[in-house]
Amino acid sequence: MFSAVIDNTALVYLTQLNHRRPIFDRLRSMIHTLYIPMAVKNEYEQGLGKEPARSWLLDRINTEHGFYRLCTSYDTFVNMEVQRVKGIDKGEAECYSQFKKISAQILISDDKGFTKAVGQLDLGIKVYNSLHLICWLDILEYLPTKWNSMIKDFHALRPFKSKDLREAYLEIASKTGVYLHRRKLSEKCSLKGIL
Repeated sequence: MFSAVIDNTALVYLTQLNHRRPIFDRLRSMIHTLYIPMAVKNEYEQGLGKEPARSWLLDRINTEHGFYRLCTSYDTFVNMEVQRVKGIDKGEAECYSQFKKISAQILISDDKGFTKAVGQLDLGIKVYNSLHLICWLDILEYLPTKWNSMIKDFHALRPFKSKDLREAYLEIASKTGVYLHRRKLSEKCSLKGIL
């Protein structure tokens, strides 16, 4: 099991998906603690008026224990340096600096600008997104529904291409050491067949 630090973009998408399919409970099967930086919590909380479903998660964030952990410990020096990088906002800077400080194994964000910027800053880092998490749950057979229904629901929230889905499956298969047969992979990544 892994510890993860999550950015606002992924948190919002997963909350919207959780409203349709209970994905947060399933994430517990692969992540023991989901760290939410203070700036990310504040960003997330700002959308509460438009999306009341966010209160469910906000009520569960705790600073000392539990799955949803408010993370207030970060490397100040790293945080200041990262905030200077174009394409990284305050919440994302806290994500990265907390990821480094607490030695989390997974950094999660759906923000492509942040992913690109942090990839240039730290060449050894892999930022996972919500699609990666869905693929991971599918590979582990932990999805709360059929994989194609979950992919279809997520695509309605955040459109992506077949190549993005294929890349996510391949990266997760590599991380987990699971072999995906080419035919099965093609079937899972054909948006024409899913949508």
